[in-house]
Amino acid sequence: MRQSIRRRLPLSYITVAVGPLVLVGLVLVLVSFSFQYNQALSKQGEVARRVATELNAFISKLEAELQTAAKELRGLSAEQQQNLLARLPSYPQIFDELILTDSRGAEILYLSRLAVFDPNRNVSWANDDLFFFTRTDRKAHYSPILIDEETGQPSMLISAPIINPQNGAADAVLIARIRFKPIWDLVAAIQLDAGENVFIADISGRIVAHLNPSIVLQNQVYTLPAAGGLGTGQSAPNVVVTWVKQSYGNQTFTIVAERNVLNALEFALWTVIIALAVMVLAVVLAAVTGRRAAQRVVVPIEALVEAAKALKDKSEAFDAESLVPVAKREDEFGQLARTFQAMGEQVIIREQTLKQEVQELRIEIDETKKSRAVAEITDSEFFKELQSKASRMRQRTKTLPIEGAQEEEGAGSSGGTLHPQTGMVEG
Repeated sequence: MRQSIRRRLPLSYITVAVGPLVLVGLVLVLVSFSFQYNQALSKQGEVARRVATELNAFISKLEAELQTAAKELRGLSAEQQQNLLARLPSYPQIFDELILTDSRGAEILYLSRLAVFDPNRNVSWANDDLFFFTRTDRKAHYSPILIDEETGQPSMLISAPIINPQNGAADAVLIARIRFKPIWDLVAAIQLDAGENVFIADISGRIVAHLNPSIVLQNQVYTLPAAGGLGTGQSAPNVVVTWVKQSYGNQTFTIVAERNVLNALEFALWTVIIALAVMVLAVVLAAVTGRRAAQRVVVPIEALVEAAKALKDKSEAFDAESLVPVAKREDEFGQLARTFQAMGEQVIIREQTLKQEVQELRIEIDETKKSRAVAEITDSEFFKELQSKASRMRQRTKTLPIEGAQEEEGAGSSGGTLHPQTGMVEG
């Protein structure tokens, strides 16, 4: 039965038990996801800003060191200039090359970590934008990221003008090539949680510093999402990502911090799992409790229904003993079963009494019908005529013996014998 209490009651229990849990679970999940998402986004923002701060401090330190060296180079001989540059703190660990040009862009001094200076080296920086803007603007400038064709390692040039204090013009330009290996180490030193990743990309999106140096050597390019938040990451398909842009002269770096969604929203995911587990447990408990409750409701009802059917079809088939288990209960079903037992017994007694009364009534009716039929016969003209004929016959019967005696006497004289039963004379 589709509308059976046996089915509807467990469903009602499940609805009542699980309904509020579903609502509360949804609220908890939404709140948890929102909190975890905002927390993860804030955390990645902090990581990106921390890296940007350290990168800015690192680059600013190099720029200040180069500008200080540029001021000290004025008025020194070529040998003194070479010795000064060779003693710079950042050379050769960070400054891979140091180049000094005159006001026309011709190299007058060259120091390299890997190459030996060639006196016949004839290189002009006159047509290079870095030299041109440094000499024109009389301030430090930065080149785009340069990739070594042999090693694939990135580097960047920083230039500082050497200002003539008398006329304020740039008499020379000091250029330094910065190795990115120290920046890689800087990024690698950042303490990250599980699933986090941080890297630096240049203005074209090319990754120039990464926790995994092979990513840089592969010249991978990262495309920033339209906005920070959930997006496609460099380390995982789905990440919580944010970034900070840092500009140095006309060059801009993007420090990207991201974290795998599974790690970033781990607490929220566990909340979902726990909520689902609680809901499944609630469904099971509600189903079991509902089934037991249905059994306690349906079993006595079914017993009462069967007893009612038996009483309806044939009172003799009603068995009050079948309701004893239900009648023993102390609740409303027990009271109903005891009442139904008494009612059934009363119905049986009344039916038996009624049958006896009907039987007696039938006998009385038969006697009455017989009397009435006899009366109808005796009151009829035919019966009266029969009675009259019978009366005459009795009278005749009474007279026949007298006449017979007289005839016997006559017959005796004539030798005949009178038959005592028929009244006929036998010769």
